[in-house]
Amino acid sequence: MLNNQMHNKKKKILLISPARRRDPNEDFIFKMAFLNLPYLAAVTPPEYEVEIIDEQYQRIDFDADVWLVALSAQTPIAPRAYEVAQEFKKRGVTTVMGGVHVSTLPEEALMYVDSVIMGEGEFVWSEVLNDLENKRLKQIYRSGTGYDLAGLPWPKRDLLNSRFYIPLTMVETTRGCPHKCDFCGVSRFFGHRYRKRPAEEVISELRSIFKSGLRHRFNRLLARMGFDLPYFIERRLVYFIDSNFAADHDYTRKLMDALEEIDLLWWAHATVDIARDGDFLEHMKRSGCIAVNIGFESLSPENLRTMHKSFAGSFDYANAIERIHAHGIGIMGTFVAGFDGEDKSIFDRIYEFVLENRLDWALVFIRTPYPGTSLFDELDRSGRLISKEWEKYDTLNCVYEPIGMTVEEMEKGLRTVWKNIFSLKSMYHRIIRYPRVHPMFYLGMNMQFYNMVRKWQGFAQK
Repeated sequence: MLNNQMHNKKKKILLISPARRRDPNEDFIFKMAFLNLPYLAAVTPPEYEVEIIDEQYQRIDFDADVWLVALSAQTPIAPRAYEVAQEFKKRGVTTVMGGVHVSTLPEEALMYVDSVIMGEGEFVWSEVLNDLENKRLKQIYRSGTGYDLAGLPWPKRDLLNSRFYIPLTMVETTRGCPHKCDFCGVSRFFGHRYRKRPAEEVISELRSIFKSGLRHRFNRLLARMGFDLPYFIERRLVYFIDSNFAADHDYTRKLMDALEEIDLLWWAHATVDIARDGDFLEHMKRSGCIAVNIGFESLSPENLRTMHKSFAGSFDYANAIERIHAHGIGIMGTFVAGFDGEDKSIFDRIYEFVLENRLDWALVFIRTPYPGTSLFDELDRSGRLISKEWEKYDTLNCVYEPIGMTVEEMEKGLRTVWKNIFSLKSMYHRIIRYPRVHPMFYLGMNMQFYNMVRKWQGFAQK
């Protein structure tokens, strides 16, 4: 009997999201769930046992009986991922790593892991497992960007502990981006076109997650008045992680019809041009849209051209914000500082813009040249990179020599603008003062950052 049990024991695959190697006092970013490893778990054959470890909250048992370890990490977390991989390799466990960073620098990763997946792992995962079973694992597996997303299994969200993350459900409807922003690696990893999952499959996934339960008309009316509590209590909040959820209006309208019927609140990334179409904005509002995340990036059309995002520069940002707000949709804006020619006053100008236009939530980042981007190549060729310590490539540290301010001025300016945006005075002006847009939701979002920026090491003394 014991021999039979041992023979039937499933081989265990450990999927790991490594933690950042940093002082815990600096850990101020709230934690969202992720879909990459749950997607990988979903395409793993049932004859294997799969466990997902988020090292931010869970301890890794390096002595566990594991057949295969797969890791995924963005650039600033890659050094810790390499450490984790080496610990398992010392114990004879095969290690595989994927993600944007190692897809760009596979030779670097192969110094620490047995095999690298370049590109979307779901489409080559079965080949990896089959090769490992037959003791012919290749060092590099290349996954292209042309795969059809039809039939993609739903991610195994149940393998993530929901207690660790803010209460929302992440859903993906498309992959890829036709834009070629110089600091962004999305299009290189996922392709230069939007690949859409069939709308019917997305809707089926949503219906499988969210059962009926809310009194639709009454609670929707409350939400339009800014009282969203019933949705938060029932955890009926969806975050569409696509680069541009509104890229194809006809496709998005099909999804929004279903969202209205299922009765959810949702937010997504979109480009500023949605402000052109009042009917589309009204459809968004009716379907439960609570926010759009817009990458404004820069207030200068010249800078937008520099970063290859000139299409955004043709819009009057203030007017676009006003039109979106008029439909009861909040705006999460993101900005990038550190373009050549900008001086330290850029941080004050961004803050004034955020305050004047009452952006409901906003973040400013330092322009960061990730490996594999045209910005990295340009700064590397010109000798302006001052660090290739990947942990500093987190948009909060300056890793190149700026023109117009010093590195110290850049980093201090970033800390100051975060402090200003998430001050009590700013939050009152942007969120509490009438007219309000979903104040409960945005006050909660802003208060998290109000508390978190004050945990930033040394911030309180500055």
